[in-house]
Amino acid sequence: MKRYWSVVMAFVFIFSISLSQPVFSAPDLAVHPSATYEAEAVDTVVTVSAKIAEIRGYDSDYEHQHILVNNINVLDIENGNASDIPSRAFVAIRIDKSGIGGEIPNLRVGASIVIKGEFIPEDEAYKTPHNCCDAVIHFTHDPVGYVQYDGVTYR
Repeated sequence: MKRYWSVVMAFVFIFSISLSQPVFSAPDLAVHPSATYEAEAVDTVVTVSAKIAEIRGYDSDYEHQHILVNNINVLDIENGNASDIPSRAFVAIRIDKSGIGGEIPNLRVGASIVIKGEFIPEDEAYKTPHNCCDAVIHFTHDPVGYVQYDGVTYR
């Protein structure tokens, strides 16, 4: 019986030690809002009026309508300087349900357009078959931006 109690006490001792030590350490999954908002706060958001210089079609997934605009006039800018905005830019307009919900009809070269979206300088822009070398304006939909064309506002 003495041996039985020794085994039980050893088991209880080992079990109690295992309960006091974590089996694993979970990663820190806490969201740090200040870091998130600081990153978003540095994005340059522009509102520009411009002329459509080229209609460049759609991306391969048919999620974006692509145009090149020139004669850019900066109407408003957040987190940037108007003097840093070039006279032309590639514009990616998201047309699926995550964007404005459909393509903008009857885009015409030479027509006026107003665009609000996130601005990416040429040296930071991702190069694509439709845009080899221009600055980019994208997120031209809610909650960041919009497009005004032919009297209609697309969000």
